[in-house]
Amino acid sequence: QVMAEAAAGHTPPSSRMRLIPGIKETLIIDDSYNASPVATLAALDSLSLVMTAKRKIAVLGDMMELGRYSVESHKKVGVRAAQVTDLLVTVGFRAQGIAEAALDAGFPDSQILQFEDSRKAGKELEALIQPGDCILIKGAQSMRMERAVEELMMNPEDAEKLLVRQEEEWKRKM
Repeated sequence: QVMAEAAAGHTPPSSRMRLIPGIKETLIIDDSYNASPVATLAALDSLSLVMTAKRKIAVLGDMMELGRYSVESHKKVGVRAAQVTDLLVTVGFRAQGIAEAALDAGFPDSQILQFEDSRKAGKELEALIQPGDCILIKGAQSMRMERAVEELMMNPEDAEKLLVRQEEEWKRKM
């Protein structure tokens, strides 16, 4: 009981599996701080456990610094995404491997969107989301996935206190 009470009062750090109210009565799981294969698979597992979601949407950006494991790692994530999501959005060149693996796993092509830029992904997704959707957003730091979160959050004026990389030096970076 003590652990449950402590967990109930816990607020995760910015952009690390933080729940944020989204526009159109959606829920965002903001895990945009960074991404590794293990962390991305774990985030997808968490998304799969959200039983109240009308649809489960994953917005996944490139994972960086994987060297020779990059292609294989992106494919593993794509296979898992195909198992747990209703709509898959990828951001970045490497993340195309996520989309390809999801297709190979039988995920419908019509349910996959691919973008080069996280802000554009967020803006495009804005028109597609529906009340009750749960949206996981995750990617490498350099993919700036917090921009997609900002596009979809109910109160973007709260971005500075809820999201990572809100300092002026980050805002100036592409």
